[in-house]
Amino acid sequence: MTRWTLMLAATALLGGCATAADEAKRQAASDRELAEALEGYTPGRTLDCIDPTFAGGPQLVGDSLLYRPSRGTLYRNVVAPNCPGFRGDQVVVAELYGSRICRNDRFRLVQRGGGGIPSAYCRFGPFVEYKKDR
Repeated sequence: MTRWTLMLAATALLGGCATAADEAKRQAASDRELAEALEGYTPGRTLDCIDPTFAGGPQLVGDSLLYRPSRGTLYRNVVAPNCPGFRGDQVVVAELYGSRICRNDRFRLVQRGGGGIPSAYCRFGPFVEYKKDR
């Protein structure tokens, strides 16, 4: 019985190492994708709220939501911690408590095309405005 317990413990430890390596690869890919999306833009002011009428909704990139109101401007929102990981095939469903999307408003992620269970609630962080370099 002790031998069996040791084998299970070793398997769990090896599985944990693989998960950490997979997470590191995912994070590196996410960081590259975000760097590419922000290439040619300079960060500016930080806002607590933005207008939600941007066409097309947010683009999910790594731990961020990118809103593009115009060609020369985008807003990056770094989502509050403890939100499930983003995947590019999800849709953000926000709960608005006014006419704007604001820091600490709640949202959920839903699989595109329906049929999925919404994620746990997440909260918007601050919005950082980025302007296109000229």
